[in-house]
Amino acid sequence: MKSDQKSTIIIEEPGLLSTIQDLGRFEYQKYGVPTSGALDSLAFQIGNILLGNPSKNPGIETTMIGPKIKFKSNMWICITGAQSSPMINENEIQMWKPIYVKKNSILTWGSLNWGIRSYILFNMNMEIEKTMDSYSTNTSLGIGGYNAGSPLQKGDKINLINSLNSIPSLNNNFDYTKHYIRQNNDITLRIILGPHDDYFSHNEISKFLSSEYLITPQSNRIGYRLSGPKIKHVKKSDIISEGGALGSIQIPGEGQPIILLQDRGTTGGYPKIATIATVDIPKIAQAKPGQIIKFNKIDIEESISLLRSNKQILHNLNSNYNTNYFINIEDTNKQITIFDQNKNKIASTKNSDQIKKYKSYSMNAKYRKKKYSFKINIG
Repeated sequence: MKSDQKSTIIIEEPGLLSTIQDLGRFEYQKYGVPTSGALDSLAFQIGNILLGNPSKNPGIETTMIGPKIKFKSNMWICITGAQSSPMINENEIQMWKPIYVKKNSILTWGSLNWGIRSYILFNMNMEIEKTMDSYSTNTSLGIGGYNAGSPLQKGDKINLINSLNSIPSLNNNFDYTKHYIRQNNDITLRIILGPHDDYFSHNEISKFLSSEYLITPQSNRIGYRLSGPKIKHVKKSDIISEGGALGSIQIPGEGQPIILLQDRGTTGGYPKIATIATVDIPKIAQAKPGQIIKFNKIDIEESISLLRSNKQILHNLNSNYNTNYFINIEDTNKQITIFDQNKNKIASTKNSDQIKKYKSYSMNAKYRKKKYSFKINIG
């Protein structure tokens, strides 16, 4: 059911900071190129899975205030991440679910109730060039994205290609939102001490683990700067520059921690007291300036176990798809039809049913002696 027809979205207002991201570029750090990529990779991947995309398919990362977008064609979208009250034609739509958006619809945003970054995913690919094997935008280096590393701007027209006009149907018995941690107030980050914890005394490490730190306004995709009790070095406050991992916590000379994120430089010369467990990176990605950070020490074995559990969440979500069946909007004014991969019709709404905007349609179908339930959201 593939089609090579192009679709287009127009950025009518860019929002505070809206960039094109995928899961990043990982083969070029040895040349000094940061990985970039979606800060909240869990929300990003879930959105793609819900649309039946590869998990690395590019999308738009929004920051606090999302972009106003006009859709020049019918398409499926899914919005995940921060609870940002997205609206189609001024009617609020559900997040974390595939939504069918009609031609000339407008996406806007209401109040930001939780988090800071949302993700807009599409059931098609953006017609933009990769830079070093990735679509991800890095505004500091001026690479990737739609226009040489720039955030999206008013008037940008992004072509999308290889539209399916259909998405794999999702069995509704898996509640992925239960596994997506939301923290509105204080945030506890699990960390592994090192690699430079020997640069700090036992008392200073205890202070670091027992203190609260405020996220400062000087925080961005490169790193989050924290403010709180200063951590003193027992050795010198700098080291020979070396690689910095995602989630590394540097302690520069002034003693205030810096958490390194996706747009971080590939090397750094400050001691790293600890590293955030990979599974908790989405927590810091959704944290706002003014929120409180606390740290909880775990060992590397627990960190690995947590990461495996997190990957199992994505695997379970993938497994809940019935990849033999596709939901297709055959005629957006008259009928919803479900086909199998061979384009055989399995079930459809009655012709008399009018498909109206902002409604969810539930359908039951029996195929090869098995019963299936489908829920379709029309935006």
